Amino acid sequence: MDPISETPSQALQEALAAELRAAQGIADVNVRTWAQRASITHDSIYRILRGRRPVSVVELVLLCQAINDDPLDLISRAARRAGHPLRSSRTIEVVRADRARLALEAAGLHDDPNLAYDKARRALAETGQLLSRQEWQAFLEGTGSATMTAPLGEFLEVPGEYLAGADDSATAKVETELRFARTMRDVGVTRLAARSLDELGSDEIKAVEEAIRKFIDEEEGHHQ
Repeated sequence: MDPISETPSQALQEALAAELRAAQGIADVNVRTWAQRASITHDSIYRILRGRRPVSVVELVLLCQAINDDPLDLISRAARRAGHPLRSSRTIEVVRADRARLALEAAGLHDDPNLAYDKARRALAETGQLLSRQEWQAFLEGTGSATMTAPLGEFLEVPGEYLAGADDSATAKVETELRFARTMRDVGVTRLAARSLDELGSDEIKAVEEAIRKFIDEEEGHHQ
């Protein structure tokens, strides 16, 4: 069996072993039963779980299948544990699309695509940029060009880096504020002063947002 890497990093090897041990605990299966299900010797599994040798691709798939875990998800979890999160081009596209949607929801523009496009096109035209319908659709799908990210960020009043899929220290705060703004719109508050958000900490905003969400969910449940 070919190993995942001929020279696997120690950090990733240890992270994979840790995630496999965690998955074993969740599945509540002992090594011998696991070995029988996966058709791998129990000695090999012990060595893998203890980080004494790297797990191969085939072994990883068999081990995950034997306990109903997703091997790709486990690898992603291990990469995050090792400090090297995996972000494929498709993953980045999904992140960008989700962020575009959240920004539009916070601005009250998500429910009317034509209105959103017209407003965006006019706003960018004021700065001398032409926004085509095709480029707008690409932005919504997370595949837009980098040159349009900054001006669209200015239009939606969010950092362009956030819309581009960047993952930095400012991301959590931006998302918290956008979700808070979206929730406020759900209860009829259509305009928020930026300085009012700056005065609140992220934990405070989250607490208020969660409380309001809970209230909305309960109200919707009562009317069903």
